[in-house]
Amino acid sequence: MLWVLVPIYLNWIITDYFQERRGTAFGNAIANGFVTTWVGVDWVRQTIKAELSLLKVSISILFILYGLTIMIEAARAKKIAQYIGRIREVSYFMIVATPIFYGVISIDLITIFAILLFFPIWYGLNELVNRILPVPATEEESFGSTSSLGDLGKMPELPAEPPMNYPPMGGFPPIR
Repeated sequence: MLWVLVPIYLNWIITDYFQERRGTAFGNAIANGFVTTWVGVDWVRQTIKAELSLLKVSISILFILYGLTIMIEAARAKKIAQYIGRIREVSYFMIVATPIFYGVISIDLITIFAILLFFPIWYGLNELVNRILPVPATEEESFGSTSSLGDLGKMPELPAEPPMNYPPMGGFPPIR
C-alpha cells in the first residue's frame, strides 16, 4: 500500500506547491489523469489478488474512466479538465480510497460519510498552507514578481521602427 501512497503524497505536495498554485494547466491535468488511471488499475489488481469484490472492481473501473476522461478533456483543451483534473482533488480521493482497496479500512456508510465530510477541511487546509508558504522561485520566474494574471496573454509592444539590421522586404540581403 505504501508503494502506491508515497508517490501519491509526493506528487500531490510537489505539484500543488510548485505548479498548481495559480490553477491547473492542461499538461498537469493530463499527468494527474494518468496517475489517477494508474492507481485505478492498481486497485483492480489488488482487489482481484486479495478478494474479488464486485463493488471494489466497479469503483476502480469508474476511477480509471475518470482518469481517462481527465486526459482526453485536457488533450482537447476543454476547461472542465482544469477543474476535474486538479491534483488536490484527485490526490485526496486516491489517498483516502487506497486503504479501502488494500483491506485496511472497511467500506461502509460511515467511511463514505467521513470521506465526504473531511474533503472541505482538506481543501481549506491546503489553501491555507499555500497562502502561508512563500511563493516558490519557479512561480516568480514564470510570472514575474510584479506581474498579475491580467497581464498574461497580452502581446508585447513592438518597437515603432524595425532595427536597421533587418533584411530588405524581399527577405534576402542585397547582392554586392
